[in-house]
Amino acid sequence: MPLRFLILEPISEGQSIILAADRAHYLTKVMRHKAGDIIECFDGNGTLFDAQLTDVGNKRCTVLVRQVKAVQQRPALTLHLGISLLKGQAMDRAIQQATELGASSIRLLNAHRCNVHLSAERLDNKLRHWEKIIAGACEQSGQLFLPTLMPPQSVEHLIESADSEIIILDMHGKQLPDRLPNVERMLLMGPEGGWADEERSLFAAHQLPHYQLIASTLRAETVPSVALALFSHLQQL
Repeated sequence: MPLRFLILEPISEGQSIILAADRAHYLTKVMRHKAGDIIECFDGNGTLFDAQLTDVGNKRCTVLVRQVKAVQQRPALTLHLGISLLKGQAMDRAIQQATELGASSIRLLNAHRCNVHLSAERLDNKLRHWEKIIAGACEQSGQLFLPTLMPPQSVEHLIESADSEIIILDMHGKQLPDRLPNVERMLLMGPEGGWADEERSLFAAHQLPHYQLIASTLRAETVPSVALALFSHLQQL
């Protein structure tokens, strides 16, 4: 399937859209599109449409919305991920794979054993970087909905504010059942060092279920993709 191009704007047929310099560069220099080309695009909120590249400049270009092809509703299967902050490219890969596998939202966690500490300025830069990774992963995989990315918060705050069923992913947890009801869930994933005693006490106080994904120990960056694949399968049987 050819790559789709993300345009984060409300869409209507006949609308002309001027692309920012970085998006124009990607469309014309990386994807090598030329004036007159028809490009399959999406808005990150379920709308798929064709647009024509009508004007190409050195630092910007214009596309014309030709036809809205589909408007989809968000999938009934809703899986949210709470991912503890990881260092460097491991975090990038975790977010990319979570997006490709259809996470509804990605909630970043400041777990007790997390060894990533970001200043406010660095965090802002990181969030913009991760949002670009999410956009690129949607373009690559064909996902029509961008998952919501939430800034880092404590595990306690996430649990107290959650409005969906929470499941703790833990290598010492129970084996997954053969089938799960199709309900909205949030899957919490710890850092490389695992959950701290304070967090385990919190989980026990809220009587949260613990499950292991497979018998072997996975790297923290691998857990999101494996978890989404398994839970999506078990909830659709």
